Amino acid sequence: MLIEDTVMSLGEHADHVDAALSAPRVRQWTFAEFAVTSTFVDGGSEFALHRHEEDQLAWMASGSMEVSVGSDRWHLRRDHAAWIPTGVLHEMRFAEPGELVSAYVDQRHRPSPSGWAQARVLALDPLGGALLRHLSVDGRSAARRQAAYALLSDLVAEAPVSREVVALPRDPRARAIAVALLAAPDDERELAAWAASEGVSAKTIARAFLADTGWTFREWRVRARLHVAVGLLQGGEPVHAVAPSVGYDSVSSFISAFRARFGVTPTAYVGRSRTADF
Repeated sequence: MLIEDTVMSLGEHADHVDAALSAPRVRQWTFAEFAVTSTFVDGGSEFALHRHEEDQLAWMASGSMEVSVGSDRWHLRRDHAAWIPTGVLHEMRFAEPGELVSAYVDQRHRPSPSGWAQARVLALDPLGGALLRHLSVDGRSAARRQAAYALLSDLVAEAPVSREVVALPRDPRARAIAVALLAAPDDERELAAWAASEGVSAKTIARAFLADTGWTFREWRVRARLHVAVGLLQGGEPVHAVAPSVGYDSVSSFISAFRARFGVTPTAYVGRSRTADF
């Protein structure tokens, strides 16, 4: 597929993107030198390779997205946001329906003078997500928007760079396996069977996962399962239904793995996320 290099200007993502990539309707804010947009996306839709004339902070209020920046590929949900600097080429793909909220700001107003010229994934706490949603609603007063954005900027400046996010391998065969596992996390096939399905050796796939994600195949699969579990829990699925759907034989083992990964139980995690919804 031919992908064009597109330059988008302030807030220029569509309000809604469907799987057929129909003509966009654009909603814009022009207060001061930042804008926040809310874009509803369908499963199977994408923003092809493009860049912006401003810095972008992209966050999925619901659903998930795959972000590709150069050789890096990340699969993100609402506990992380992607920082994409001015002029950096990137793609976004959406395997499921959701809401993409993006803040755009002139690069002169970055959170700090240095360190923000590289794309990165930030751990976004519930307050940061609440502020983004608040700012995406039209009709807020200028004073309210200014105060909310100032606080958001402070939070972004202090947000830790996440190395825990689910990264996707660059190797196309390993990436195909990773995408399949995200779609069917309860698939119990071991590495050798997955490698055979791609016509390569298990060692080749094992090396690709470790080199490109920093995790062994087994470690990556655990993280991917819990990553998918978060989306199901936030969508209202009960814990007892989520556990088997992401590959756990018992609810107790799922809760134990979830607590080890996120520091809280699944129920507590969802309760914390819901307090951020306006």
